[in-house]
Amino acid sequence: MGMQEPLRCPVCRAKFRGTRECSRCGADLSGIMMLSARAQLYRADARKSIYALNFEKARQLAAAAQKEHATETGRRLLLLTSWLNAAL
Repeated sequence: MGMQEPLRCPVCRAKFRGTRECSRCGADLSGIMMLSARAQLYRADARKSIYALNFEKARQLAAAAQKEHATETGRRLLLLTSWLNAAL
């Protein structure tokens, strides 16, 4: 679907490197990791809901994912699920 925007440290804006501690300033990034992981799970469940033809559930999951961690891929998934839901 596309690439996700890179996460950044909320303290110093360093690029997220997949560790619990920022490599630049030492800030705790475990919360950011949890948000990103939860958003990915919501998007995966939204895609499963599309395959199951449950478009309203897919739209709700895509919206929840965007709320947790907004990405271009997530925006496109939300647009698709909104369109599918409205087309019913």
